[in-house]
Amino acid sequence: MPKFRYEVVDAKGKQSSGVIEANNVNDASRLLKADGKYIASIKADTGASILTADISSPKLKTKDLVIISRQLASLLSAGITIIRALDMLYQQVESKKAKNVVGAIYESIQSGKTLSEAFKEQSAALPSIMVTMVSAGEESGKLDEVMLRLADHFQKEAKLKNKVSSALVYPKILAFVTAVVTVGLMVFVVPRLSDTINELGGELPALTKGVMAFSQSLVKFWYIYILVVAAIVVSFKVWKKSESGSLTWAKLMLKFPIVGKSTKMTAAARFTRTMATLLRSGISVLQAIEITSATLDNKILEKRLYDARIDIRKGMNLSKAIRPIKEFPPMIYAMVAIGEESGTLDSILDKAADFFEDEADSATAKLTAALEPCMIIIMAIVVGLVVAACGLPIFKMASFINI
Repeated sequence: MPKFRYEVVDAKGKQSSGVIEANNVNDASRLLKADGKYIASIKADTGASILTADISSPKLKTKDLVIISRQLASLLSAGITIIRALDMLYQQVESKKAKNVVGAIYESIQSGKTLSEAFKEQSAALPSIMVTMVSAGEESGKLDEVMLRLADHFQKEAKLKNKVSSALVYPKILAFVTAVVTVGLMVFVVPRLSDTINELGGELPALTKGVMAFSQSLVKFWYIYILVVAAIVVSFKVWKKSESGSLTWAKLMLKFPIVGKSTKMTAAARFTRTMATLLRSGISVLQAIEITSATLDNKILEKRLYDARIDIRKGMNLSKAIRPIKEFPPMIYAMVAIGEESGTLDSILDKAADFFEDEADSATAKLTAALEPCMIIIMAIVVGLVVAACGLPIFKMASFINI
């Protein structure tokens, strides 16, 4: 059946757009008008093209999730109905993706679906923890409290991500500067010096020949280098998304001396924080483990937690089920055991999350401190090789002149 892309305005003046299936334009218009909407535009949907396709991830950013959760919590606690709250939220959010998601949820509820069903329909854009907790909040009648917990959870998650990304800014700048300096020397400096060196005559050192040959190939065949680099980057991303590649990469990230500790502490912080948030909202341990495994961004840990979930299903408690996971710090097992014995597992995990976030911050700082001198050394080696390659023939000719 043909599809038609439309833009409509409802009775409240709210604009929305989407795609509808119908036999022809007239049928599509009649279906839209039946819902009491004014049609601003309607045309045949030609599908996605290279120019119109959205290649970015459909997932909302953590910042958008914080805004949605916080605003809904405030509006619902003030006694505003969910329909009115979503309408007000739609007017406030600035991100186009967030607007589309909130608008779609609003439309689903207007058509008679529950809030949890509306959120499930947007699972491509929303994290599983949000969908599950909204369902739990709706069942318990404490949706405003659940949304507030979600807002706090996403805010702390964003804080942890910002700390890691901020710490890696300087090494990334150094890497970029190193690449720019290398290309600049090879493209602009070496070709000019090579003309002078060739005019001097004589046998050139092997280092000079190698640098000059690389410089000439870079100037003449720069497009090939760009294609090779692009192919390497794309191949790496495809390999990392594959089953074997993701497992190998996850293992490497856990095994590297300094990177490994940062990865483990970050995973421990996410595990404890997410588990605490889910358990506090009334989610079962089994379901909480399943949701949490997807937030760790590491296939090895995800597999370990899957095995733990099988043990929990057999009747084993959480502390014993996760004890074989050697990638987690030993403190987690002790804290979980204490929480289970005292009946305050969610509170204990929340406190443990604060500790592991500090540890992750410290480990990331050490990683940055180790990367900075490495990048400076690489830059010094590159510049030193170019200077040596250009300087050796000149020094050699100078020594002959002195003789």
